[in-house]
Amino acid sequence: MKSVLVVAAHVDDPIIGAGGVIGLLSDLGYRTHVLSVCGDRSEGYEEAIANLGGTPLKFDYSYGSVEKSDRLVGMLQKLFKSISPDIVFTHWSDEILIDHQIVSETVIEIARRQDVSELYLFEIPASSVNFHFDVSVDITQFYSKKVDAIKMLRGIDSTVFEREIWPSIAYTSGFRGIQVGCQYAEVFKFYGSRKPLSPYHKTLISWSDEV
Repeated sequence: MKSVLVVAAHVDDPIIGAGGVIGLLSDLGYRTHVLSVCGDRSEGYEEAIANLGGTPLKFDYSYGSVEKSDRLVGMLQKLFKSISPDIVFTHWSDEILIDHQIVSETVIEIARRQDVSELYLFEIPASSVNFHFDVSVDITQFYSKKVDAIKMLRGIDSTVFEREIWPSIAYTSGFRGIQVGCQYAEVFKFYGSRKPLSPYHKTLISWSDEV
């Protein structure tokens, strides 16, 4: 059974960037762990991730306080060793929010050092700069679960939810679906350590072929 690790800065990020894929992979039998590096504003987080079929994890950082430090590196290295992920998802490599940027840089470095064969970067519409993708996933069957999961988060300011978080779910999934030819989609940049990084390495993810 393959193991999946999703590492995000904040509790809403894994649902926005990869909620449908978390549901899909969990449904296919993958052991899917979902980490929020920031553990604040987390009311409803465990419920939301469990609803998608994942195992929720969180560190004790708070919003805006993530620093690239030996402590963060050590905590993530320990987690990688305990889970031994075959597939890793994390933030896009150019982010406005510093928490996102630091998490992305740290996870990419650790994943490459541990020779993770499949590394994918997801988008957060409110903060990802110049995002581009070469992998698309039809999440139509899991879109409703993604919607349910984001609505379970009760620790986030209502104004932020309405202006940034909800549109990132409602509009982006449909827009990406139009682009790739399905109703709802999530898209990723393949960033594997040992495979070629050609722009069109994959057009449709094929994880269902082998669990």
